[in-house]
Amino acid sequence: MAAMGKDVVLRVEGLKAFYTSKKGLIRAVNDITFEIRKGESVGLFGESGAGKTSVALAILGMFEDISRHFASTAANEDNVRLWEMKDEARKKGITSKEIGVDLPGVEGHIWFEGMDLLTLKEKDYRKIRGNEITYIPQGSTKSLNPYSNIEEQTAEGLWAHDEDDELNEFLVIKKVLQTLDLVELGDVDLRKGMKPSQFSVGEDQRVLIAMALIPDPRLMIADEPTTAVDMAIQLRIMDAIQIAREEMHLSMLMISNNQGTISQTCDKVAVMTAGHIVEFGTTETIMNSPGHPFTRAFIMSNPSMAVIRKIKEKGMRIRGIPGTPPDLSEPTIGCPFKERCEYTLDICRDKKPEYREVEPGHWIMCHRYEELPSW
Repeated sequence: MAAMGKDVVLRVEGLKAFYTSKKGLIRAVNDITFEIRKGESVGLFGESGAGKTSVALAILGMFEDISRHFASTAANEDNVRLWEMKDEARKKGITSKEIGVDLPGVEGHIWFEGMDLLTLKEKDYRKIRGNEITYIPQGSTKSLNPYSNIEEQTAEGLWAHDEDDELNEFLVIKKVLQTLDLVELGDVDLRKGMKPSQFSVGEDQRVLIAMALIPDPRLMIADEPTTAVDMAIQLRIMDAIQIAREEMHLSMLMISNNQGTISQTCDKVAVMTAGHIVEFGTTETIMNSPGHPFTRAFIMSNPSMAVIRKIKEKGMRIRGIPGTPPDLSEPTIGCPFKERCEYTLDICRDKKPEYREVEPGHWIMCHRYEELPSW
């Protein structure tokens, strides 16, 4: 991709995020690059297990701590040695590529407002996490404190970053009510003292959105914000996100495997499978003229009504993706989609495709893109 411009809020460059498990080293995110501009929404779109949430955790500076925690439950001599090698390499300022061995943890660059987040100390990262970069996690029932009312929980993001004691309670309450009103939670004066159990799942999800919005972030990461709610509630949640984005001129990274969510909320889309971004482009291009075989197969496996109409017009049929995703404990040789792709040749098995720009703003990782039938 092109060099980082002045209007770029976030640029992820050559990002790798690996962790250890009982199976060994898991290559969750494997050398990906993308960027988000001011006021832009980019979607990470792909099947479960593709590495989307790992990207979010890496941006938030949480991936390695979580990986080390779970490593203790899968401790064996090989895994312990890998983490020791990681710590030794970090002290010497060298990468796993220079050593010639894949190591757990995060490598690459995550540029945010001109600074590389991966070079920050934890105390400096805390000033950004939950303040300039906020996060809407999956599942409101596990993310909200059942014992605190929503006014207290929404205000936490302000109090936590008030290092200079500039806030007062009146201003905080005013901001809380304004933000809860922005996500359309109803009569906020009446409901601010209620606890999460007194709300529906969709309303709790909107509380999480309010918590992510209240610090006036530069970037908001939304991880499957419409999971486990029905279609009507999904639409209301997405509307709340869109209204807030437009009013606050907010940049967003939307993580989802739902075509409708991505289509409604995103300007551009990065398609992920097996830890790799295999296609990147505008939402219109990805949804209407997908180029990578995985993108086409994934869209057809769970199509929107527009895609269903297109499938019928072309005499095609709806079908799932054959086979299973590759084992991420094994190094990727060739294309990450090669075992499930109907267009695979020997070159796809032997050589990793170059991630290249096939049209302005449209990037694909595929040897055979020019040979594929039109969509």
